[in-house]
Amino acid sequence: MDESTSALDGDEKRRSRKESPLPEEKFNIFLLCTAFVYRVMNGLGTLATIWATVVLLGGFSTLVKKQDFWYVTVIAFVQSIGILGGYEDPAHQIFLHAPEALIKNREAEAWERRQSWWRRRGTQQQQQQQPRGRPKRRKQEEEKARKWCDDIYGFQAFLGIAIYVAMWLGKVAAVATCIALSSKRLEKQDYVESGTMRKVTTRTSSGPSISSTGIIFICMLLNPLTVYFVLKVRRKYKLFEPSGLKIIYRYKKYNYLGFIAGNVRATLNMHLVTFAKNLAVSNTIDDQLAGVRAMDRILMSVEFRSLALRRLRASMEPDDLGKLIDMLGFVSTMEEEQNIIRGHAARVVLKFSPDLMLQSYPQILYLISSSLLSTSNKRVCKCNMDSDLVWFGLHILDKLTDNPENCRKAKDDDSDLLLPTIIDLANLCGHGHGNSVRSNTTISDSWIEQEIIPLLRKEDDIPLPFINKIDQEIIVGMALNILSKLVAVPGEAGEKLRKETSKDLHFLTNTGMIMEHVEATRVISCLAVDKEARQDIGKLPEIIKKLKDCLLSKTPYVNMTKVAAKLLLMEYTSEELLNRVLLFIEENRTVEDQSFSLPISAFIEELYLDQLPQSVVQRLDLEDVLSSPRVNHSEAAAKALILLTTGCENNVEAFLKGINEKELNKIVNVLSSEDRDKENRRALAQFEGRHNLDPETLRIVKKIILAEGEEQATSMHAKLLQNLRAYSGPKEFDEYMKLIDAALPKVLKAVVDAVATLEDPSSSENLNHVKDDLWIKQGKVLESFIGLAVQICRSPNATSDFSTALKDANLTVHTFIKKLKKILEVYRSPSTDFPCIRVSTLELITWMVEENSSYREILLKCGIYEELNEVARTARKLESFKLFHCGVGIPTDGPIECISSRATELQEKLQQSPNFEKSHLLGSF
Repeated sequence: MDESTSALDGDEKRRSRKESPLPEEKFNIFLLCTAFVYRVMNGLGTLATIWATVVLLGGFSTLVKKQDFWYVTVIAFVQSIGILGGYEDPAHQIFLHAPEALIKNREAEAWERRQSWWRRRGTQQQQQQQPRGRPKRRKQEEEKARKWCDDIYGFQAFLGIAIYVAMWLGKVAAVATCIALSSKRLEKQDYVESGTMRKVTTRTSSGPSISSTGIIFICMLLNPLTVYFVLKVRRKYKLFEPSGLKIIYRYKKYNYLGFIAGNVRATLNMHLVTFAKNLAVSNTIDDQLAGVRAMDRILMSVEFRSLALRRLRASMEPDDLGKLIDMLGFVSTMEEEQNIIRGHAARVVLKFSPDLMLQSYPQILYLISSSLLSTSNKRVCKCNMDSDLVWFGLHILDKLTDNPENCRKAKDDDSDLLLPTIIDLANLCGHGHGNSVRSNTTISDSWIEQEIIPLLRKEDDIPLPFINKIDQEIIVGMALNILSKLVAVPGEAGEKLRKETSKDLHFLTNTGMIMEHVEATRVISCLAVDKEARQDIGKLPEIIKKLKDCLLSKTPYVNMTKVAAKLLLMEYTSEELLNRVLLFIEENRTVEDQSFSLPISAFIEELYLDQLPQSVVQRLDLEDVLSSPRVNHSEAAAKALILLTTGCENNVEAFLKGINEKELNKIVNVLSSEDRDKENRRALAQFEGRHNLDPETLRIVKKIILAEGEEQATSMHAKLLQNLRAYSGPKEFDEYMKLIDAALPKVLKAVVDAVATLEDPSSSENLNHVKDDLWIKQGKVLESFIGLAVQICRSPNATSDFSTALKDANLTVHTFIKKLKKILEVYRSPSTDFPCIRVSTLELITWMVEENSSYREILLKCGIYEELNEVARTARKLESFKLFHCGVGIPTDGPIECISSRATELQEKLQQSPNFEKSHLLGSF
């Protein structure tokens, strides 16, 4: 996993340790306080109205002077307009509806509709009209657009604010009037009544007024806080568009009325994303659009997306999720609102897709393949919106197919659209149609150096056609990744999917696709488990040739999908990072031996985009692409070639025809760790000592050259050489066979070293760790190297002598046989990762006995005879197969022979030793 992934994981861990509450939670508490004040105001207002009614109509008006009459009238007016509550239905109060109804901006709404749910803000026409600027101009333009959306202007907006302010000032005036009249009457009382009557009248008249005005004053203080919380929620969720302000006001009104009605617990648990979900699953188009758009925006929040998603999942009913999935079926021929709903719904469903089961929502495959992916290649190339629909459709499928059960259900797709559509997208815009077309439609190292880097160097934005070109490369990678998971399904479902895919093998003829996307290599490996498909692929020599090129690649970890994602983000990065790329290109061109130069794509893939805003990654939906693990493309190509050459002489011959001695010698050298280290040191020496290279650039270069995980690739190379050495066709490749035979000392030494690793006390301290990791890792190495040794030794035209090879490896026969016995002891229960490890070991021992009868005594003394009893007792059916892939076992050539029979036959050969009894007794101790 690269450093950008580690940084992302670190951020997630820090956020999980101290996760901030959702911004609307404090807002809800504030609304609860406001609702409580309202209820108090309502009670006091009712009391004031009763008092004023009694005074005016109850016969006491003769005791009220003119100024007191106006005071009573003000109280009645204040209550009638709802300032003190008292209105029969608070939902009808004008203060709740004035902001939402009148604060509008048609121009801003039109801008938001144009931007909609697209991953990238802007169209080709807009970009052509904009002048060139600084490298962060695109980011600055987006920030400017956000502020422009945040501003409220226009006639209707001005009118709405004016009315809202007038109402608020009316409250202030009413309060001031009440306070002034009450104070004046308290200071001057000239009633004719007695002192007692005066005190009662004073308390009667001033009590409600003072309480009422106090409550009104509290309400006036809460009103500006309401605006503060609205703006805070809007800023935290980045709901800067007009629809964001509307949804917050609706949420405020809904919760405020809920608190007034007494639904405290349910309303406190009503978060903004939950409220938006309720609108999204309603029956009206306007509410659906408002709800799904708000959900999309909230779930894109970097700070709160995880917590908001958990809250949304907790409140999501199966029927609600089904309605969101059904929105994916809205087609472009419907109303514009429904088309926008489809895009936002795709983003939202993507967040739920890791947990979706096709068994519960079987319609999702048809909706994705018929709606989101039903865009012709020509339209995807030219239309940004259609490209984004395909993007999200594939991303949802990618998450769904991570679950093997969903992959099994994919075979039941009644529409028969899924596989053809995915294969068609793998051929997107020229893929699969030869190098001449492809060079103009896909990214390459030369295109990056000649087109993209100069643009960034001139501080220009990447043009939209180039961005679409990069997007399409990522789409191809996603389509191939989905296809590789579908054809890798074990059982009957996988067999059916592989059979359907094999009907369209033409898309694999794209030579560049195999080189740039490891997923294409995985598809070939899965299809090759079927014997007929294996032969059909072998008839396409360009496939085997490009697999060979991947096998010999000096940068095995290049993933063009991730490279394309980082290219999209480079215009948002710092100038320091760009200078690092330019420095690498310059130094790479001046390498003394150009055979050791590194491709620019490998360097870009390893770049650590530490200063990149996560909001950009989230908006462009590149998080999963950037966090994908590193994959050894050379190892994947070796596995594909192994499957293609297993039991197929024609494919072996095609591979040997397309390789030269230098290339084959390079494969052979991989078997030795010393040879690998020597080659890596030579490559690293070309860059070390250069004063222009800063430490970070040199660290990236080292990471590219000193690639980790070479042991697994080494075992794959050995297994491939085993298949090549087994060739017995009409063509003669004697020189090639001599190269392979000459590697026998390296092979024998590798076997001994692998067993020594298993015997290392430091490796066996934790048995579970050995079983789960080291045991499997070394088992793969041992199976492949022993199999290669057997193939070299028993070949009729072998040019290597076994005893000489042992001497060249500084080994004795006794030491080697003890290691073979250890293998039989440790691997008494082989797995599908190395089914032939004991079979190959027995074959090698059998050959040794037949080759040199003196080895019998050593074998008996080392206890091999007794261990063969255990082999026969623990025989397993999987050992009848040569290898497994996609849950499918590929049987060995010729008649299937049980390993217990092999063990018995070997025991019979050992019994022919003249000193069998004596040696057997020595070996048993």
